[in-house]
Amino acid sequence: MAPAAQITYFSISGTSANDGIEKFRSDRYSDQLAALQEPSLWEVSKVQKTESYRFLWLRTFHHPIAIRVDLGADGTAQMTAKMTSGAGGYDPGKLIENWTLTINSGETKRFLGQIEEHNFWNLSSDDKVLGGPDGARWIIEGIKPGTYHIVDRWSPQDGDVQAIGLFMVNELAKLEFPAREVY
Repeated sequence: MAPAAQITYFSISGTSANDGIEKFRSDRYSDQLAALQEPSLWEVSKVQKTESYRFLWLRTFHHPIAIRVDLGADGTAQMTAKMTSGAGGYDPGKLIENWTLTINSGETKRFLGQIEEHNFWNLSSDDKVLGGPDGARWIIEGIKPGTYHIVDRWSPQDGDVQAIGLFMVNELAKLEFPAREVY
């Protein structure tokens, strides 16, 4: 896999009219995604006619997690979950978990229902909350043919981003965490 510096993971604010994030966060998130050995959905959106969603969960003191759902033409999807040994607020570490499973058409419909119910494609990309010393970034990306959207939130306590992220963690990836680790 190419180093993060060679992969463009995100549109930078000011260089695109649609869905950019500021350079500092782009660099930080790109380092995490490179360590997770994840593709750039931003780049994929330019060349492939696919639909995919990714939740990047960067909790300050816990392992970074990425959960990606790639929709198939037959109504099913491939869910890929990855985790690195580092901490979301620090060095990403090395890839320690990586698994893929097929999601049946019923579960895929449930997931897409969450995307629609929580109005993902119309959520603002950035809530302008820079964060704090402890907490988590919840980053959800989506692509459809020719379209890319990113939503970035700091430690949401409720709302659409939290609902989609927790659905991906709990319902799709079947990961379980103590309540104190969900922030």
